[in-house]
Amino acid sequence: MITLAALEPELLPPGTDISRYAFYSVPMDVAPGDAYAHLADAIGTEPFSHVLLVPWLKQGGADRGILYHARAIAESDPGARILVVSTEDSASPWASRLPTQAVHVDFGRIAAALDFNKQVAVMARLLVQLRAPVVHLVNSRVGWEAILRHGLALTQHSRLYASIFCDDYDLRMNPVGYARDYLRYCYPYLSTVICDNSRYPEIWTRELGVPASLFTVLPFPYDGQLPQQSRTALTAPGADRVLWAGRLDRQKRPDLLAAIAARMPGTHFDVYGAQVMSGAAAQDLEALRSLPNVTLHGEFQRLEAVADSSHFAYLHTTAWEGTPTILFDVAAARLPICAPAVGGIVDFLQSQDLIERPDDIDAFVRRLEQLRGSAALRDELVHRQIESLVHGRQWSRFNGDLQALEGYLVSKHHTVADSAVGYA
Repeated sequence: MITLAALEPELLPPGTDISRYAFYSVPMDVAPGDAYAHLADAIGTEPFSHVLLVPWLKQGGADRGILYHARAIAESDPGARILVVSTEDSASPWASRLPTQAVHVDFGRIAAALDFNKQVAVMARLLVQLRAPVVHLVNSRVGWEAILRHGLALTQHSRLYASIFCDDYDLRMNPVGYARDYLRYCYPYLSTVICDNSRYPEIWTRELGVPASLFTVLPFPYDGQLPQQSRTALTAPGADRVLWAGRLDRQKRPDLLAAIAARMPGTHFDVYGAQVMSGAAAQDLEALRSLPNVTLHGEFQRLEAVADSSHFAYLHTTAWEGTPTILFDVAAARLPICAPAVGGIVDFLQSQDLIERPDDIDAFVRRLEQLRGSAALRDELVHRQIESLVHGRQWSRFNGDLQALEGYLVSKHHTVADSAVGYA
C-alpha cells in the first residue's frame, strides 16, 4: 500500500496506520455450483424441444394433465425431446408413465440442500443455458419465482407457458395461490396461461386486471375406455351405498360429507382417499370415523376398481375446483354423479344435474334420495354424463386444441443446431 501510494496518494492518506489494512477473503458458496453440475450431468448435452417444470408426478388431476401434455408433444413429433423437471423434494411415482422421449430429472432432490433463493438462481441459469423453444410451468413455485426475477432473460430463447387451474383459499376463504402471487407481475413474459376450465380466467381477468387474451381454455380429455355396450347406470336393484373418492383435505369438505352421511343413516358411504388433514381440520375425519354408516377405505389407485353395482351414486363434495378429472372416470364407470356447480364441473356436467351451492346439505341429501329411489333418473343422468365425455373430452379434440396453440408444438424441422446446450 505504501508503494502504491506513490501512484495514488489517496490509497494511504497522511497519518494513516497501515495496520488497518487486512487480507479480505471473498466469501464463496460452492453448493449451488455443485447442484448445477449434478443437474447438468443428469440432463446431458443433447438439446430439448420442451421443458416441463412441475412440483412432482404423483396421483392427482394436475399431474394427469402434465402426462396429457407430454403425450401430445410426443405424438405430434416422435423426434421431440421432453425434459420434465420436478422441483419439490418428493417422490414422483408417475414419472414411469411419461413417454419414451421424456427425461425426468429430480431437481428437488438434487437441490434440496439449497435455500429457496439459491434454488431459483440455479433454475434460472439452467433454463437460460438449455434454450428450449418451449418452457411449460405447472404448479412449480421455483419455476414461477424464476420467471418473476428473470423473465426477460428467459424469453430470449424460449416461449414461456403456464398452466393454472384454480385458486386455493385460506382459512378465511380468501383466494391464494400462484395466480394471486405471480400473475400480475409475470404475465408480460408468458405466451399464454392454459386453464382447464372457463370460470377462473373470468375471475382472474376481473379481479387481477390481467387481459382476457392471456388465457387459453384447454379442457382436459378422457383417455380411458368408454362404455361400449351400455349407457345405463351400473347400479343394481336395491343398491344402498354411495361412493366418495378423493383427497381427504379441507378443499374436499369432509365436514360436509360427514353431515350428509349423518342425515342418511340408511345409506352406507364408502370413502376412499389419502388422509392429509391436520390440526383442527382433523376433527372432520373423527366425525367421519364416528359414523356407523361410513367406511374409510384408505388410498385407491383406479376408480374403476372401487366402483361397483352396490353404489347408486358418486358423491363429490368440494369448496373449490378446477376440473376434477376423477369425474371423467366416474362417468365412464356409469355411476350417477352428485356434485356442486363449482369451477370446471360446470363445463362437464349440465347445470340441471348440479347442486347450486356447494354447502347446501339439504340439496345434497334430497338429490341422493332421488337417485336412490329412481332407476330412470340414474339412467338419464349416466347417459348425459357419457355424452359429455364422448363429445367434449375426446383425445383428438385436446390434441387439436394444442396444435392450434401458437408455438407450443414445435416444428418437426427443429434441429440440434437450433438450441445448442452449454452449461458454462
